[in-house]
Amino acid sequence: MSAPTPEPETDAPQPLTRGHKKRERTRRGLIDAALRLVARKEVGEIALLEVATEAEVSNGTIYNYFRTREEVLEAVGIAMADEFSDAISALSSDVRSGAQRLSIGVRMFIRRAAEDEQWASALLRIFHFDQAIRSRLAAHVLDDLQAGLREGALSYHDEGIALDLVVSCTTGAMRAVVEGRGVADHDVQLAEMILKALGATPAKARKIASLALPEAPVGA
Repeated sequence: MSAPTPEPETDAPQPLTRGHKKRERTRRGLIDAALRLVARKEVGEIALLEVATEAEVSNGTIYNYFRTREEVLEAVGIAMADEFSDAISALSSDVRSGAQRLSIGVRMFIRRAAEDEQWASALLRIFHFDQAIRSRLAAHVLDDLQAGLREGALSYHDEGIALDLVVSCTTGAMRAVVEGRGVADHDVQLAEMILKALGATPAKARKIASLALPEAPVGA
């Protein structure tokens, strides 16, 4: 019996065509335009066609990518949160402690807010406008929370409350920094308080929160 002919592989990624690349550039241009608008005005005041004008594309073009204002704003928020969270995860890849990774994430979001107020203002406005971005940020926190619990550095009873605590406190600190209410070592102080609230001993929380951050192209 002859050997069966192997079926062609279908899972291999296909190279992007010129059309796909152009479409992705246009979509990214629309997201960047929406980001600039969000930084200047309230989310509820932004119209979909205003995004097209800001991106210098035709009104018809934007409808090929987004049908509503809510869709484009959700895309903006998710892109912002994912890009920075992914960068933090890459920088923390060699850190074994979940509690330390959690501290790094909290501190870097606050520091980014201090260095890039436009980015922070846009993220915060969309955060309070859209549930999807809140869920994305929580997803990035969850693994570190669970790892911290397993390693015994953290101790909490309800995962949902723990998630809310980290995300709400971090975004609240970002807002304080943007509004000029930041204090010296704001990121370190908040990380220490969060770790203590999550069950870390005062000495461990202070030690973890004070560790040097991995070098990062903040604002890149």
